[in-house]
Amino acid sequence: MKHIKLFETFINEDGPIWDKMKSVYQDAKKGISSRFGYGPKLTKEQTKFLNDYTRGEWKVNPYTGLIDVRGEFNCMGENLNDFKGLRFGKVTKDFNCNYNNLKTLDGSPREVGENFGCRKNPLISLEGAPSKVGGRFAFDNLDISQFHKYKIWIEYNLASFLEAIKEDITDTPLLLTHHFFTPEVIKHNLEEDDKFCIAVGRAWNREGFKNKRIILENPLNPNGLSPETLQKIKDFSAIRGYL
Repeated sequence: MKHIKLFETFINEDGPIWDKMKSVYQDAKKGISSRFGYGPKLTKEQTKFLNDYTRGEWKVNPYTGLIDVRGEFNCMGENLNDFKGLRFGKVTKDFNCNYNNLKTLDGSPREVGENFGCRKNPLISLEGAPSKVGGRFAFDNLDISQFHKYKIWIEYNLASFLEAIKEDITDTPLLLTHHFFTPEVIKHNLEEDDKFCIAVGRAWNREGFKNKRIILENPLNPNGLSPETLQKIKDFSAIRGYL
């Protein structure tokens, strides 16, 4: 029995035969730790960062290794270049990283329950941004096509766009052809804000809006509009010369 070695000792012995085995073993060990809640271990700086800017509770998700926040996270105006090496998973309320020095959104939450703000940062793209935002997505200095490129989904409250909708805004019809303005979203916003009719009326006969129009005009579809709303849109379009 004196020749029997512990596996930890055996796997850590030097030699070309074991190099690949060591790598596989360490990767498996990390995976087991993550699944059963043993890692990753945060530094004191990371822990302080989370404690200082979380309004609510945070935890390391044992299945994903990401930081989940029950509440909101606000690190606005802290001269940050990144999120201290942290990666966020789900934040149930707001996530605010406005007024920093972020060039990318790497580490941002995968999902935000309410509003996500990344304004006043020298961003070069929206890569790394949440794929799902339940409220307002506030950004600046980037083209709207970034949303389509990175498959960002804004559920209902599109206030950051609606505030900009005026009769002299020429890109509104193009904006409405993007995937996050689904018929469901359009119907919701028409019910919430009359001025949204202006935007829909301008886009009504655009080729890129055709598939959505078919659904909106169908009274049997759950996302179909009422005859009154349809008439209001068409009346506006006719008056403005969009039909």
